[in-house]
Amino acid sequence: MDLSKLLGMFGAGEDEIENIMGDSQIQEMMQNPQVQAFMQNPNLTNIIGKAAEFAAQGGIMPDDVERMAQDMGGMDGLMDQMSGLFGGMGFDEIDLDEEVEAYEPEAVDAGDRAFVIELKAWLKDALTDITAADVCMLEIGYHLGYSEDNVPGGDLWLAYNTAQTDAENRANSLERWNFANWTDNRFRALDEEPLTEWLDSQGYDLEEDDDDLTQRIYDLAVLAVAELHREKFTEQRFGKKVPFIIEDFEYNQQTAIRAVKANGGKELFDQEFYSACGFEDDEKA
Repeated sequence: MDLSKLLGMFGAGEDEIENIMGDSQIQEMMQNPQVQAFMQNPNLTNIIGKAAEFAAQGGIMPDDVERMAQDMGGMDGLMDQMSGLFGGMGFDEIDLDEEVEAYEPEAVDAGDRAFVIELKAWLKDALTDITAADVCMLEIGYHLGYSEDNVPGGDLWLAYNTAQTDAENRANSLERWNFANWTDNRFRALDEEPLTEWLDSQGYDLEEDDDDLTQRIYDLAVLAVAELHREKFTEQRFGKKVPFIIEDFEYNQQTAIRAVKANGGKELFDQEFYSACGFEDDEKA
């Protein structure tokens, strides 16, 4: 099984596959004889082949269910092999504290610094306009959107949650860190002008550079939030330090790393948040 074909089956585009295959760590990994043997595992080849077949026919048909049940017989051993192999190579062991210490976002030029200032001003205005007194969570997110005329545009927004909504979510067993369940999951968006000015100053193309510019926006948002906390802005506004999350729809380990760095420590988040980001509870690991 060729890794590039495997990535393509899971929806990766040509550019994304090229970037992944060009990564030095991936290239080194693929030279490992154990990895090469794993990629040729008949169970893996069979399962991936079935997945490609289902995709080509437009989904799983009723007659496919029994076949799937038979094919899944080899999954347990396959997953054990995968866990042992990649776990032994260190791919499942990321130390949050070490990653936070190593993560040092910075404004590399005047354009970046001007954008950080714009972000801080936007956040201060937005937080001042929130009427709720019991704000307990904040999130900054960015994604690429399109107008009705299919014109691309960047969308940078702020969401917030209150203690009342958080309590209701807990009572109803809803994910408390999922901003879709929050009091207002799109309270205020950044004006188009400052974002466009920053994009132009950095030479970014909204569509071609979407992944890179998204991560860069998040890096600069970390700086803006850290400065707000040093100024104790949320304490002055809400009477306590309120945590910011900097992410869009899918939480991952980098979400937690950014959150801890921006908020100056891990104590503002619970294990439910870290689990949603892919970090195990040390006491249960």
